[in-house]
Amino acid sequence: MTEGYLENETGIRARILDYIRDELLDEDVEIGPDDDLLSGELLYSLAVLRLATFVDETYNIGMSPADFTVENFQTVAALTDYVVRCKS
Repeated sequence: MTEGYLENETGIRARILDYIRDELLDEDVEIGPDDDLLSGELLYSLAVLRLATFVDETYNIGMSPADFTVENFQTVAALTDYVVRCKS
C-alpha cells in the first residue's frame, strides 16, 4: 500500500478515484464516486480490466471471474464497497 492512503473506506475510494483519473481518463474528464463507470462514456472495456487488475494487485483480494459483476464495478462507490467486503 502506498504511503498517504488510509486503509479505510475513504482512503480506498480516494485511491481508486486517483488511479482512474491519472491512468484511465483524459485530463479534462471529471469523475465522482457515484458516476456510472460502465455506461461506455467513462471507461471502455480494456480500462475496466486495467482497473480490476489495479484493485486486485493493490488490495491483494484474489479477484475471481465471478467478481466481475455490474454490481461490483458500476461506480467507484460500488467498487470501494466490494474491496471493503473482500478485506473484512
